[in-house]
Amino acid sequence: MTQDNTKHGKLAGKTMIVVGGARGIGAAIVEALAQQEVKVSIFDTDRAPTATNHYQSRDISGYQAACQLAEKLAAQGLSVQAMAVDATAESQVVEAVDLVAHAAEDFYGLVNAIGSSHVANTVDSSLSEFEAILQTNLTAPYLTSREAARILVRQGRGGAILNISSIAAKLAFPGISAYCAAKSGLQGFSGALALELAPHNVRVNCVCPGIVKTNMWKYLENQLMGPGENLEQLWARMEGLIPLGRTQTAANIARFCVAILENEDITAQSLSVDGGMNLYG
Repeated sequence: MTQDNTKHGKLAGKTMIVVGGARGIGAAIVEALAQQEVKVSIFDTDRAPTATNHYQSRDISGYQAACQLAEKLAAQGLSVQAMAVDATAESQVVEAVDLVAHAAEDFYGLVNAIGSSHVANTVDSSLSEFEAILQTNLTAPYLTSREAARILVRQGRGGAILNISSIAAKLAFPGISAYCAAKSGLQGFSGALALELAPHNVRVNCVCPGIVKTNMWKYLENQLMGPGENLEQLWARMEGLIPLGRTQTAANIARFCVAILENEDITAQSLSVDGGMNLYG
């Protein structure tokens, strides 16, 4: 896309929030939106509620990474700010969404790119582990979507909410039952919310990425490697599950997300970007 087209994109001048936008797919979405002249606020946190996540620690340095990303993009003349927000904490979400929307001339909505994974067979897992994964992957998007929706309805100018789900919402994988449940729940929540908000011209969609080599997959590599299997063999096995024979990239996911946010006729959809992997479901 040429610079001229970018400046005249449908999203230019609007303000959006990207929750979990510090790294991986979220960071790619932040950059893609900023390049469309969207004013982006990144919500992320340095400390997670529990260590049941792919960092295996409560200290995850998300806000620090968000600040670094915002500084890099600001140096390019793009409008990006980082905000320290734990999206699983209701009071923080209410305050932060209201702050962004109140300061914006044209608040348009948000993208929920927050997520975490944890590998454990159900029979070996604890309730606290299950709930921790639901909290990050489902409760947090509920909270941020709810607050954004309240403001968008009150403004009466329409808008969009986009939730990043996963191929795990459509295919079952052993060892990540909590993640599958959460991402399936996010897909169902998004569809119901889309119907509720359609009379207000607020669109809600889900994007379900396939296998993207983010920090989450660095953790999954170690967890999913079979006996005697090396890293190269693991990835050959993973790519064998994808009809196109290759994993996806965060940049490709982000470009698709921008297209969904721009298209005013798309709502209540769960759209896969997975190289055809969902066909095996």
